[in-house]
Amino acid sequence: MIYMERSREDMEQSFSRMGRMVEILLICVFVVLWITMVSGSKPGQGSLWRELKEKIPLQAEMIKDAGINLIRNARNELVPVLSYENYLEEDSLFLPLFRYALQQEMFPVQQYSVDYWEGVDNFSSLYSDAVPDYFTESDDESVEKKKKDAGTMETTGVGTSYTIRELSDYDFLLNHFYIVDSTTTMTREDLNGEKLVTQDLSVDMGESGGKEPLVLIYHTHGSETYKEEKGKSGSVLDVGKTLKKELASYGITAIHDTSIYDQVNGELDRNAAYDYAGDSVETTLKKNPSIQVVLDLHRDSVEDSIHLVTEVDGKDTAQIMFFNGVSRLKSGPLTYLENPNKSSNLAFSLQMQLLAAKYYPDFTRKIYIKGYRYNLHLAKRAVLIEVGAQNNTVTEAKNAMKPLAEMLYRLLSGEKAYEE
Repeated sequence: MIYMERSREDMEQSFSRMGRMVEILLICVFVVLWITMVSGSKPGQGSLWRELKEKIPLQAEMIKDAGINLIRNARNELVPVLSYENYLEEDSLFLPLFRYALQQEMFPVQQYSVDYWEGVDNFSSLYSDAVPDYFTESDDESVEKKKKDAGTMETTGVGTSYTIRELSDYDFLLNHFYIVDSTTTMTREDLNGEKLVTQDLSVDMGESGGKEPLVLIYHTHGSETYKEEKGKSGSVLDVGKTLKKELASYGITAIHDTSIYDQVNGELDRNAAYDYAGDSVETTLKKNPSIQVVLDLHRDSVEDSIHLVTEVDGKDTAQIMFFNGVSRLKSGPLTYLENPNKSSNLAFSLQMQLLAAKYYPDFTRKIYIKGYRYNLHLAKRAVLIEVGAQNNTVTEAKNAMKPLAEMLYRLLSGEKAYEE
C-alpha cells in the first residue's frame, strides 16, 4: 500500500512538473511572439530569431511555424473570407465554386484585380463595359473623357414646351433629352417621365429671409481650367464665384466651396477626389441644414474641333450639360453605391433641362447618364453640371451662370416645366 501510495504521489508530481514545463514553454512562445511583433520584425528576420535559429534551429523553426499558424488562424477567425484562399490551387475542386460564389458574386473586385494582371486587352474582352472605370482610367479621367459627340439638343432656336403626354413616352424622352454612357443602361422605371416632371422640387425661399444658405456650390475637380484669354485661363472656381453672385440677385444665398479636391501636394491626383469632396459636402450639409440644392460645377473635355457655345442676350455663352449618376451598370444596380435620391436627382436635372428648353433653347446639351453616383446621393436636388469645355474661355463659362441661376430660381419657385 505504501509503495502504491508513493507511486501515485510520484506520478502526480511528474504530471505537475510536466504541466509547469508546458506552461513555461507557452509563456516563452508568447514572449518571443510579443517581442517580434513589438519590434516590428517578421518571424525569421529579426535578430532574436537569428540567434534562436543559430543555437536551437529545430526549436526556433517550430516556434516560427507555430507563430505563423497562430497569426493565420487568428486572421481567418476574424475575417473568415480570407481563409478561402486555401482553395485556390488550380487542381482544387473548390476553385470554380470560389471564383463564382466569392469573387464574382460577393467580391467581384477581387476577380477584376486577378484578371487585370493577365493583361488589359484580355481584361477588356472579359468584362467590356461592366467593369468599373477606375481599373482602366488614368488619374485625370473619371467623369469627363474627351467626348466626340457634343450632345447638342435638336432645337430650332425657338423656345419649346413639352406636354405630359410627350414626356410620358419613354423612347421620346430618352432620345430627345439623354445620352446614356456605355457603362450603364436606363430602365423605364428610372425614366418615368410623368413622375419625374411632376415631382415637386420647389422650396420656401422666403422662410429664411434669404439669410440662410439655400445652395451649395463646389468643385470636385477644382483644377479644371479654360482656354486662355488675354494671357489668362481661369478655372471652374471663377465660374462658381459668378454663379453665387447671380443667385444673390434672386435673393438666394449660396455657399461657394473653393477647396481643391483633385490635387495632392500640389500635383494633379484625382484618385480620391470624389471621396474628399463627398466628405466635405456632408460636413457642410450638417452645419447648414437649410441647404436644399447641391451643385458640383465642372468643365467638360471634348474633341478639339468642338466649341460648345451659344448666344444669350447677345453674349457668347458656354453651353452646359446636366450629369446624373444612376448607381447602375449594364450588369445591374450597384448595391454598394446605393443612391436613395436617384429619382429626385433625375427629376431635378430633367426639370431644369425643360425650363432651359423653354427659355434658352440652345443653352443646354443633352443630359448625360453614367453608372456611378458622384456624390449625388447626398441631396435630393443635387446635380453635376459641365460648364463648357476646354475650348471655351472663362468669360463664356461665366456668361452661362446668368441663365443657369434664372432656371434654378424658376424651378425652386414652383414653375412647372411642362404643359398639361
